[in-house]
Amino acid sequence: MGQFAVDVADHGRIIDLRCNADASARLPHGRAGGRYRCLACGHRLILQRPSHPASYFTSRFRHDTVSCGADHCPAPAQHQADVQGDLTTMLTLRDQLLRVLPHASLSLRIDAELAGQHWDIPPALVLRRGEHVVVLERPRRLLTPAAVTRRLTHTRTQHPTLTAHWWVFDRDDPLHCDTAGTVNVQPYGKTITHTKVRPTQAQRQLAAADATVCWLTDDTLLLPYGAHQRTYTSQAGEDWSGNMASWKRDWTISHPRPADNATWWGMAPQPLPALGKRSDFRPASAHATMVALERAEHGRERHRRRLAREHAQQRPQAAPAQPALPAATLTDKPADTTTASTPLPATAAEPNRERAAAPRHASSPRSQQPRRFTWRSFLSRRWLC
Repeated sequence: MGQFAVDVADHGRIIDLRCNADASARLPHGRAGGRYRCLACGHRLILQRPSHPASYFTSRFRHDTVSCGADHCPAPAQHQADVQGDLTTMLTLRDQLLRVLPHASLSLRIDAELAGQHWDIPPALVLRRGEHVVVLERPRRLLTPAAVTRRLTHTRTQHPTLTAHWWVFDRDDPLHCDTAGTVNVQPYGKTITHTKVRPTQAQRQLAAADATVCWLTDDTLLLPYGAHQRTYTSQAGEDWSGNMASWKRDWTISHPRPADNATWWGMAPQPLPALGKRSDFRPASAHATMVALERAEHGRERHRRRLAREHAQQRPQAAPAQPALPAATLTDKPADTTTASTPLPATAAEPNRERAAAPRHASSPRSQQPRRFTWRSFLSRRWLC
């Protein structure tokens, strides 16, 4: 910890003697009126530097006390390890950004009052490029709403002309990246796979506060967009029944920051070197992907509604109803199928011929039935003949 100190006179800037070779020559040495504080314990420090250029002495900070030794910090070892871990995390991010933004000014800063305390969030990395200022946070521990509110308030107070406030989480940290599978999308007509995450309460809070939430993996940033489940409302001429029922369910996007009621967040990639192409640190590549996803969403809806209209046209038409029959045809009286004819006049000499020429069937319903043979009818016929 002898290489680090909080500069109270420079709004909590963290001095790193390893990377700032000119710091020991530029800054006042000695106690400097209590200007330097220890990150771990908060005690005042003394800046010691070589007395002449040929000296082999390395510039360093030491504690301004004799009770705990000239070169030892009284803070517990675990606390010192936590502070060292936070500094390592932020300095690694600083080195990554310096490779893609060689002309940017990068510095670590913290609220000077937090020196020596257990903080929830590591020191912030402040990036300056011309008139643009970007503050980057890199949480390592689980965030609480109170800690997020304090850091947001402090940052806006220290940087009233802040351009952007970024919160960079580790893609492989399960505390800050709750993956929820993948989704296949076609922003440019080619299928690609995006990772889905379930945002934490703190991440939703940050998005609602207009902060930029992202995840870092290697040299790629992953920026989120919101996904909202939806069901198409049927319009005139559409039929969503049968095999079209599943096509009625879809999702819609909210971007560039996910809306608060998003079901899940998708991740659009942003190459870290591409950030160097813009002075305002805007993730143009990821935002272009989100806009393309929105266009694909509108095209997907138009395509599905066209299929629903075609499905309605292919639906078989119902058979027309049969007309009601007239009341006369609904009676139980059987129809008379005999043919009307005018009988010839009969003479007295030909009674039997007239009877023989008469039709075998009668007009009564009973005569229409087949006659059965009986001896009485047979004998009566013979008697008449």
